[in-house]
Amino acid sequence: MLLSTAACGWGSPSSSSSSDALTIFTTSATYEGKLDGWTGKLVKDKTGLSIDVVPSVVGGTDRFQTRLTTGNLGDIIILKSRDALEDAIKAGAVEDLSGVSSKLDNAFRFTDAIDRVKQIDDGKVYGLPMGVTNEHKATGVDPKTVPSMRYDYYKELGSPEIHDFWDYKDVAKDMVAAHPKTEEGNNFYGLSLFSEWDKTNISQIAGIGTLMGLASGDGINNYSFIAIDPLNKKTVRLLDEDSYYMQGLQWANDFYREGLLDPDSATQTWESYLKKAQNGQSAIWLLGYMGNYNFNPTHTDMTAQKKGYERIPFETLNYAESTSTFGSGWYYCVSSKSKNKEGAYKFLNWIYSDEGAWELTNGPEGMLWKMNDQKQPVLTELGKKDYEQAVPEEYGGGKIGDNYAKRVNGPTLSGVIEQYGYPAGTNEWPESMKENQTELDKEWSDDHEGALNMKEYMLSNDQVHTYEVKNVPAVTWSDTDSVVASQVGDVIKQYSWKMVYAKDDAEFNSLKEEMISKAKNLGLDKLVATEEKTAQAFFDAQ
Repeated sequence: MLLSTAACGWGSPSSSSSSDALTIFTTSATYEGKLDGWTGKLVKDKTGLSIDVVPSVVGGTDRFQTRLTTGNLGDIIILKSRDALEDAIKAGAVEDLSGVSSKLDNAFRFTDAIDRVKQIDDGKVYGLPMGVTNEHKATGVDPKTVPSMRYDYYKELGSPEIHDFWDYKDVAKDMVAAHPKTEEGNNFYGLSLFSEWDKTNISQIAGIGTLMGLASGDGINNYSFIAIDPLNKKTVRLLDEDSYYMQGLQWANDFYREGLLDPDSATQTWESYLKKAQNGQSAIWLLGYMGNYNFNPTHTDMTAQKKGYERIPFETLNYAESTSTFGSGWYYCVSSKSKNKEGAYKFLNWIYSDEGAWELTNGPEGMLWKMNDQKQPVLTELGKKDYEQAVPEEYGGGKIGDNYAKRVNGPTLSGVIEQYGYPAGTNEWPESMKENQTELDKEWSDDHEGALNMKEYMLSNDQVHTYEVKNVPAVTWSDTDSVVASQVGDVIKQYSWKMVYAKDDAEFNSLKEEMISKAKNLGLDKLVATEEKTAQAFFDAQ
């Protein structure tokens, strides 16, 4: 199945005055227009509501702050951080939902998450936390940062041992030497990156540390200039000489110097990166799902011949996974200027129900999924198709990929959904995982102790360690420090990319010293100290 986004350029986030119409202003997706197709029909059938979607970012420009000023934020607002929620509260843009809990009982049943919001906001509930559950449990989902590689090429090379993360480069190099072009004649690179998601560093390089026991947040606070080792209660500064981030920059630079790096890495967009993933133009994908979900489903003729991408672990892999009952840090809000608050409450209460959360992900029963005789969810024949497959008009039409996650992107529940006995994600349904295995998947499974996915293999080999998210304070930058953090982040991001493209050690080291010097002069040390203090509060709570 393809992971993608879409965008076009019409629409306005003005609140819907009709009792059966809602506008969702989302900061987490780029689609703009009617929520139509099978998802639109599902919502209409279940709630009687029609949805317009308006994205915050259009053409690379984020309109959130402007819309806060005008109050033009539709009926429902999706926010991706506590900082954004605080901005909305200060602007008077969001409704306190504590007084309408009876209309939102499906959301308010997640008491840990709701109580934490009330604790922070003096008893008020300005945002409904997303990704909520009432139990602490590791998921069965593959970590995003475990890389995927061309598995058939890996087997050609004799399945070489990969002791640590840095060994991937040598394997990728050998793959490119043997296969300089893809089957379609496109350039085949050792490594391809993209920059569109970068904030204060090269995000894909920073993600490498998550495979060595580090985390970029404690489940409440995210860190930009340090990483935490939650199991050993330690912090690592991003720009320390021996940090995994600095080692990662050197690793990526080695690809460049050996002619193995996609030359578009520093400038290409997410959409361009997706296209290269669909074309299979990199030996390794640091976001491992790019191979599994973007190449394999569109090359079924190849996977039937045991050709394509699979996750490949390394010997010292150590993944720290948080378990939380507080939610993901994203929020659903109701606009204080909504003209259809009753409709907003109705919609939100449905999507926080077991049925709503499940069906917004998977559609109505019988379309993409069904329950087998053992009461286990399995995919239908249509559900096994890729995201470009057309959906019958009886379900609303459109494509399978015209789903809520792609167009709105606001997951409400996480973990096992009680009514169904399984998580909503099909990649955690054992029977479907077995039924949906390609010949390539079966070969990978045979080579990895019969595991059905990477996470199962990691769990069985003691490569996953969980830690509980604690009810610690959410720490936000002051206005002054926010400006400093942005400036420091820009320096780190810009110089990091220059380091990746350095022609030799001398240039790499010179750029590194200049980056550290500039960052410190702007105020890096104070930011690090603040984050370390925040991390210590989390360690103490453990």
